[in-house]
Amino acid sequence: MLAPVVLAGIYGGFHIADTTPQWVYWAIGLRVLQGIDALYAVAVFGAVLGLALAWHGLSRRGRSPRRERSFRIVLLTGSILLGALGLEAASAIILARQGRRSALPAGGSASARDDEKVGRKLPKPIDEVELPTEFPEKSDRLTVAVVGESSAAGVPFDRWLSIGSVVSWGLERAIPGRAFQHETLARSGDTLEGQHQHLAEIRHRPDVLIVYCGHNEFSARIPLSRDRAYYADADRPSLASTLAEKAVAWSFVHKLVARNIEKCRIAIPPPSNGNRALIDSPAYTPEEYDLLLGDFRRRLEAIASYAEKLGSILVLIAPPGNDSGYDPNRSYLPPETPEIERQAVERAYLAAKGLEESDPSAAMKGYRDLLERAPGFAAARWRLARLLAEQGDTAGAYEQAIAARDLDGYPQRCPTAFQEVYRDTARRHDAIYVDGQAYFHAVSPDGLLDDRLFHDAMHPSYRGQLALAQAVLRGLHARRAFGWPADAPEPVLDPAECAEHFKLDPGAWRTLCLWGMMSYEITGPASFDPTLRRFKYEAFARAADSIEMGVPPGAAGFPGIGRMEPIPVVPYGDATAPAVP
Repeated sequence: MLAPVVLAGIYGGFHIADTTPQWVYWAIGLRVLQGIDALYAVAVFGAVLGLALAWHGLSRRGRSPRRERSFRIVLLTGSILLGALGLEAASAIILARQGRRSALPAGGSASARDDEKVGRKLPKPIDEVELPTEFPEKSDRLTVAVVGESSAAGVPFDRWLSIGSVVSWGLERAIPGRAFQHETLARSGDTLEGQHQHLAEIRHRPDVLIVYCGHNEFSARIPLSRDRAYYADADRPSLASTLAEKAVAWSFVHKLVARNIEKCRIAIPPPSNGNRALIDSPAYTPEEYDLLLGDFRRRLEAIASYAEKLGSILVLIAPPGNDSGYDPNRSYLPPETPEIERQAVERAYLAAKGLEESDPSAAMKGYRDLLERAPGFAAARWRLARLLAEQGDTAGAYEQAIAARDLDGYPQRCPTAFQEVYRDTARRHDAIYVDGQAYFHAVSPDGLLDDRLFHDAMHPSYRGQLALAQAVLRGLHARRAFGWPADAPEPVLDPAECAEHFKLDPGAWRTLCLWGMMSYEITGPASFDPTLRRFKYEAFARAADSIEMGVPPGAAGFPGIGRMEPIPVVPYGDATAPAVP
């Protein structure tokens, strides 16, 4: 009878030991040590106070129960103090032996590990990349090569289509007697540095080289869990903690326990991608931002020069993002902002947010007042953008949404500074330039970049994918590339025809809904307020269920699913024109 219980206990113990993360033990140790520190301080100060009071009781003459009780207290408190004295001596010896050894546990702190990861992933010298200029004998097929990250690879539509496959198909239909193939070098999670290096593996001489990259320059290099010591007063202790620390500063036991508390604290990692504070800190330093931007500029210039050397038609697509439909991950204030001001900003933000449903005008005023004192606070700009859109001020909403995206402390969408590198590079080269930001602004019926054009934060929806491919085809048509007939009309893609050719059936649309659920489930906790991303997750889930029950994908209820409206013919990019705000 007892044997199964014992065996179950042994098995359960091993299972818990195998499945419990190491940091859990550090967290338990942290609480135990904090309790020991507090109990030791209480015991010592209680013993000193008890000894003083009991000694006063012993000073009375004669024999009395009170004097006997005082004598017992003196013995007890004296024993406690003698024991404490022994602990102090032992702790002093241990601290002396440890000397200046680091308090970091094996593997270092989570923050130090994150910084180390970032350091390893920062750009390497550009001179290390050698790109091929000799290729196998050219076939009768012309090659459209695509460089970029997941958006350029077609994610989440990559099982069916991508910008490369749609452009190749469009060229074959428009130019009689020509055959085209596409070579997608773009890879999910890659940076322009990675793609520059990967370009060395290109198999075919590219007749068209499309570069569409820029969303991963930060997120591919900086862990979502990275927390920096950012605010100037972040480590400044409170008055109470200062006084408490001074009261026990004499104790070697306290110093030893505090040292081990620090070991536990720095061994406990922050949440891998969630539970952010409203007043957060940027995941990158100004120096890292400048380094990434400078390397991005040099890499794009090197790829453009390579295309010229090969005689390829260069297509540069400045990556747009879901500015109006995806909230910023991190909002922060200048590093010199004191804690009392940070708390005031948080209260003002939450007060304005609380008025959005009952009094939108008051909420907008609250956000505007907040932005007067904290113009760089991304969350306030994004919430204001939503309210402006609801009030019909789409121009104001567009500007505020762009500002919120550019102020995001953990960028998942290509910032304006990186988008502008494409414009600058296109000016120096004979390139077809697709200004993704301005182009999608013109394609959108109300000018907003949202879920109609994007599947999540940065991956284009079906409509977005076709819009970009149509812009590339129009650019090639304008050059009459590859013998494009002079009298041929400007190419316009038919979404229904494309869906039929690339086999986007209801099953495919349902799979795309499931992918959207996954995306928002992963990124939801990265924001201070996951409400919007949870709503998107649920909207995708409802659309998936509707499609499974036989509802046409276009009627499933999500803006970017199954919609077949034609892509308007609007300007797609002029490298000589100033950026559209």
